[in-house]
Amino acid sequence: MTIEPFGNIEFSKRDKEWFGLVDNICPNNKVELSISVENVDEVITDKIELVKQLADDYETVVANLYDLAYKSYKDGDYEVTREEIEKMYFLTAVNLKEDNRTWWLVLEPYPKVISIYDHFLRFTMLDRKIIWTNFDINTTA
Repeated sequence: MTIEPFGNIEFSKRDKEWFGLVDNICPNNKVELSISVENVDEVITDKIELVKQLADDYETVVANLYDLAYKSYKDGDYEVTREEIEKMYFLTAVNLKEDNRTWWLVLEPYPKVISIYDHFLRFTMLDRKIIWTNFDINTTA
């Protein structure tokens, strides 16, 4: 299936989701997009609109992710600036869950990032608020 303006996605029966490596979510790279559904016959027009809204809000959403990453490193042994965080990570994956409110987002480190930062940062966003990360956002590194 082709969805504009993103490109082609294919249905994974095992994962019950539409998946593709798509354009036009992140300005400088393709993003792994997955859209969770009940079955292959589910109409996903509303879900595609939500993905378009996320793409339109890209700068705000990703800025929030970078802010949380910066907060986790701030005042610790491995502190880096907020600007350095932006240069170290890029949005690589977006998954819209079945409820149409929950998103799983992943920042991937660029190649040649030093090893202490060479890991994926994962986030769960509900109604545009980050409710979970795979790192502690309440304390510094």
